[in-house]
Amino acid sequence: MTDPVLVIGAGVAGMTAAVELADNGVKTILIDRKSTIGGNALELYKAFPTDDCFYCFEGNRWRPGIRKCFYRSAMVDQPNIDLKTDTRVKGISGTPGKFSVILDLGPQYVDPKRCTLCGLCTNVSEAFLLASPQCQPQAVSYDPEKTDDGAKKAEDECPTQAINLSAIQTEETVTVSDIVIATGYHEMKPSVVDEYGYGKLPNVITQLELAQMLDPNGESAGALVRPSDGAQVKNVMMIQCVGSRDENYYPFCSKICCVFALKHANIISSERNDSRVSVVYMDIRTYDQHERYYRETRDAGVEFVRGRVSRVESQKDGTLDVHVYDSLLNRYLKFTVDLLVLSSALEPPEAADELLSSLGLNSASGYVGPADPISENEVVAGEHVYACGGALGPAEVPESVNQARAVVSKILQGRK
Repeated sequence: MTDPVLVIGAGVAGMTAAVELADNGVKTILIDRKSTIGGNALELYKAFPTDDCFYCFEGNRWRPGIRKCFYRSAMVDQPNIDLKTDTRVKGISGTPGKFSVILDLGPQYVDPKRCTLCGLCTNVSEAFLLASPQCQPQAVSYDPEKTDDGAKKAEDECPTQAINLSAIQTEETVTVSDIVIATGYHEMKPSVVDEYGYGKLPNVITQLELAQMLDPNGESAGALVRPSDGAQVKNVMMIQCVGSRDENYYPFCSKICCVFALKHANIISSERNDSRVSVVYMDIRTYDQHERYYRETRDAGVEFVRGRVSRVESQKDGTLDVHVYDSLLNRYLKFTVDLLVLSSALEPPEAADELLSSLGLNSASGYVGPADPISENEVVAGEHVYACGGALGPAEVPESVNQARAVVSKILQGRK
């Protein structure tokens, strides 16, 4: 086969699959809905189980400097990868091994090959933003909804003429031999779960928002502060299984939420010595080697309360009174905290149902299901169609990498 492989989603799994296919001589089209690749992991600060910066997870073992930011050179220098950001799948037709895919390419307001990160545009207009100092492609992005007088000035004065505010949406049809679905997952925004006050009380946030707060590159430069007034956080409470294991929202366990929470509790306990952490849980599920997070957080003094939150009340000083039913003590307790962190369900990405339907794939609670549920080939979603990482359900970084490599192995075997 000479047709390229299409990889949908440029998170951990998608990038790994694309790099390893490309390094094996397979032309690969890698697309992502966002202007910056990296997926959820771009915002995780530290990635378990190693607690490294996400960019330092193990990449292609053949590439020099394999553990440090492996994908940077791959995305920029690997001629077999055609990276398309701000791109969505509009339609899929054809037959397995000869798919015809219509790609919807968003306007390219900033040419990443010309952008030198000189800072001129971000200094004169709020419509331009560098998503992260480590983002790929290394270029600013433009939000037309935030356009202002400075945007035109930035376009006119850009020294490399990288900005085109008149850019339009286009379409492109590609023929591919195989499709790899690596669309990941989203964190549920729990505004519909009334008892927690998310979206109404500023000091109620999610685990992903906490990760962004703890990140030294984030808005608060890593300081643990209350969103309402910027005051230092002394007491943090985390609530597990918000929206997951719940018939009203998502009946399944999101698998890695407990480890997310314990990782953050560990970071706060060890790096923010003035802050106390408590965790309200139904069951702590630290599978595999992640039991160490539970042991370490207990040793660090993190308080665990088995029960459920009944209500959250905001006080005039910005603190929150959290009423919890403790099922072990069989009584109600009240905690006063500065920050309430919700471990929300991890849900399938937008348009997942449409993609599954267009390819005739099985659904597993909204995620991609294996073509043969009885076999152990979970990455095989259909004939010449594969899935890996969060597209199969919530997954940690090493698991996503291993699944991506399994997909690459299947594709290479099919090309012999």
